[in-house]
Amino acid sequence: MEFKKIKAIREDNDLTQAEIARMLGVNRGAYSLWELGINTIPLNYLNDFCNLFDLSMDYVVGITKVKNYTLVNRNIDINVLGQRLKFIRKKEKKTQENIASLLNTTHSTWSAYEHSKVLIPTIFIWKFALEYNCSIDWLCGRTQ
Repeated sequence: MEFKKIKAIREDNDLTQAEIARMLGVNRGAYSLWELGINTIPLNYLNDFCNLFDLSMDYVVGITKVKNYTLVNRNIDINVLGQRLKFIRKKEKKTQENIASLLNTTHSTWSAYEHSKVLIPTIFIWKFALEYNCSIDWLCGRTQ
C-alpha cells in the first residue's frame, strides 16, 4: 500500500500530524505510524481521512490517480460491502477458500467479511481490489 499520499495530503493542507489526529479522533502516535507505513490505517479511519479532503479511497491508497468520485454515501456501508465482496468473488468464480488463501487468512474470517459481521482490514480490501480490478470506494458503498 502507498502511505506517502497521506503525508503529502496533510502537508499540502498545512496541517500537523497532531491536527489530523485530532480531526480523526486518534492520538498523534497512531496517526504517525499510519503515515510512516508501520501500521495500516483502519478502513473506517481511511474513510474519515478521505472525507476530510474530499478524496477517493482508491486515490489515497494508490489504486488510481482519480482524486475524487461522485459519492452516493460518505460512510462505509458494511452491508453493501459484504454483498459486493461476495458479488465479485462469485463473478470471478472463486470460493471463499480461494479468497482467504489470497489474503493469507481463514475461510471463517473471509466469511465474516462477506456476511457483514466485521469490517474488513484496509490491507485485505486493498489486495482484493487490486487482484479483481475494482474500486474500494465502490466496494464500501461510497459510489454506485
